[in-house]
Amino acid sequence: MRYLVIPAYEPDEKLLTLLKNLQPYHNLTIIVVNDGSNSSYDPIFKVANQFSTVLYHEKNLGKGCALKTAFSYITNIKYKIGDGIVITADADGQHTLHDIFKIAKVCEENPNTLISGERHFTGNIPFRSRFGNKVTKYVFSLFTGLSLNDTQCGLRAFSTELLPFLSSIHGERYEYEINVLLEGIKKFPIKSVPIETIYIDGNRSSHFHPLKDAIKIYKEIFKFTMSSMFGFCVDYIAYAFLISLFIFVTTEVRLILSNIIARLCSAIVNYFLNKKFVFNDNQCVFSTASKYALLSCGILVLNTFIILLLTQLGFRNLYFTKLVTELLLFFISWSIQKHFIFLKHQANKS
Repeated sequence: MRYLVIPAYEPDEKLLTLLKNLQPYHNLTIIVVNDGSNSSYDPIFKVANQFSTVLYHEKNLGKGCALKTAFSYITNIKYKIGDGIVITADADGQHTLHDIFKIAKVCEENPNTLISGERHFTGNIPFRSRFGNKVTKYVFSLFTGLSLNDTQCGLRAFSTELLPFLSSIHGERYEYEINVLLEGIKKFPIKSVPIETIYIDGNRSSHFHPLKDAIKIYKEIFKFTMSSMFGFCVDYIAYAFLISLFIFVTTEVRLILSNIIARLCSAIVNYFLNKKFVFNDNQCVFSTASKYALLSCGILVLNTFIILLLTQLGFRNLYFTKLVTELLLFFISWSIQKHFIFLKHQANKS
């Protein structure tokens, strides 16, 4: 069985055109989610109800919530209709019938794999779409190590067996789709399939707000960066103070003592900021603190080694070597904390 999910917020006739064109395909259960559209759109959903099952949100909750509402509905009915695959598509006419069924076929050939459409941003593409995709692509690759040319495509397909996990991923609006990729790479393969790139009227029908929704998408990375910057300030100020204080010992001892004490101070501050502010982790302190302590020790050893190495290579400015080392270790620390230390909360939050 194939389930097609279409989140819709104040859609136009393009939604109805898509639904009418899908009617000849009988092995397809279509679910449209009216995500709190204004009552003036009721006539569109009344017609949509003739071709699909329409679920309703009383107010606009966001694309992530609309998808999870449909996932819950499928979970309840699949015991009667049967397992199969779920396809998600947008309501604005950007996905062709050919690509919808292309994605579905690839999904059926690759069980327990998330299949994602991959648009090629060439030609007459709106600047905000081209720019947004480029930024997200490089940020995603930097923080996950997985190269995906299109991280924001709404056309995806996956087995119904993945529904419980996908329903547990946090995110209410557009950030949910990037969170699926960030969390999904730890659970199952992700495969991209080239699809046609369609933007109608400069993509005016899109409800994606470049600034507001971009902040939501990158929120976790932004928060970690802010936390790390604060921790770095504590570390660097303490380091600079101690370097000036320990002038009576050799350079190597002075460097090691200053780095260890400064790192201990910043690690305590950084741990509590990341636990409460960045990852909103609810695990007991002992569980995460013990793992964080191991990470901090490892980072400290590596940090000190790199500083000493740079010093031996001729970089005698101890303040500069500290700055370079901290920048090098920033991404290693973020990845380990997200994927190993504060993992439980990320996987279970709904």
